[in-house]
Amino acid sequence: MYSIIPQDLRPAFPAPIPPAAIRAKLQELLGLEDIPQEVDFAVGATTEAKGIGTTTLSFENSLGETVPGLLLQPLDSPPGPGLVCIPGTSGTAERVAHPRFYRQRTGPLYGWGRELARRGFTVLAISPKGCEARRQSPERWATENKLLAPYGRTQMGVLAEEALRAARVLAAITDGRRVGLAGMSLGGNATWYAMACAPWIAAGAPVCGGVGSMARVIHQADIERHSAYYFVPGLLRHFDHAEIVAACMPPRPFMMVAPTRDEDMPRQGVDELVPQVAAAYAASGHSDRFAVYQPPDNHAFRAEYLDWMANFFKRFLVDA
Repeated sequence: MYSIIPQDLRPAFPAPIPPAAIRAKLQELLGLEDIPQEVDFAVGATTEAKGIGTTTLSFENSLGETVPGLLLQPLDSPPGPGLVCIPGTSGTAERVAHPRFYRQRTGPLYGWGRELARRGFTVLAISPKGCEARRQSPERWATENKLLAPYGRTQMGVLAEEALRAARVLAAITDGRRVGLAGMSLGGNATWYAMACAPWIAAGAPVCGGVGSMARVIHQADIERHSAYYFVPGLLRHFDHAEIVAACMPPRPFMMVAPTRDEDMPRQGVDELVPQVAAAYAASGHSDRFAVYQPPDNHAFRAEYLDWMANFFKRFLVDA
C-alpha cells in the first residue's frame, strides 16, 4: 500500500528552523529529554569463548522498561573503543552476539556485533524498543504509540533514548573511551536519531536506517513496512532528514549504507540528502568523515557492509 494522502500536501503551520536550533527542536519533537551522565545497570554472568568474554547486562529506560543487553569484550587486549550495536525489528542482542558470523542467502546477518568485538571493539548489543521480542504484539505497540502522544513522547524518542543510555553504560565500562553507534533497520533509526540528538556520540553507522527523506517515504515507499513509530509527529513542519543530518552530525564521522532498492527508503530520498550533507561536511573542513554506500540491493545487511563499518570505525575511533 502506498500513500493515500495528496502528493502535493504541504505542512500546516510551517515553521522552518535555523540549523543551530535543529537539534533542540528534534529533541522536543521526539520527546527526548536529557540523558543522565551516569546510567545504573545490572551485570550478570560472564562466559568466555574463542577470545571473547560475553556478559549479560541490563538497564532501564525512562518508561521503567528493562533493556536487555550483552557486553562483548576481547580477552587478550585492553578495552577498545565502544560500539553500541542495535538490531532490526526481528533481531535481539543474542542474534547480534551470535557465536557464528554468517548470513544465509536471504535473512538477517548473525553475529555481527561479536565480529566487531573480534576486531578489537568493546561491544554492547541491546534488544531495543520496538523489536518483536519486547513489543509483545503489533496491536500493543500501536496502542502505546497512541497513549504516549498526548504526553509529547514518541516511541522513536524512547528508541533513541535507549541507544544513548546504552552508550553511557558503555562509556563507563570502557573508562570514558569514545563510543559509537551502529544499527540495522530499526537499529539504524536508533543510531542516527540518537547521534543527531547527542553531540557526545563520537560516530555513527546506520545500515538501512530509514534516513533519506520522510516525505519521500510517505509519498513513494511501501508505508505498510513502517509502523507509526517511524512517522515523528510534526517533523515536516520544521525540516526533513537532510536538514537534521546536515545540521547535527558534522564534523563527527557518519557512515550510511543505503541500498538503492531498500523498500524502507526510496533512492530519491537518499540522493536528495547526500549533496546537502556532503556540503555541510565540506564546510566543517572534514569531508572525509561522511561516507555513503549505495549498493544495488534491497533491505538487507550483508557481510561486506560489516567490513565497511568496521573499517570506518577503526579509522575514526581507533587510528584517529
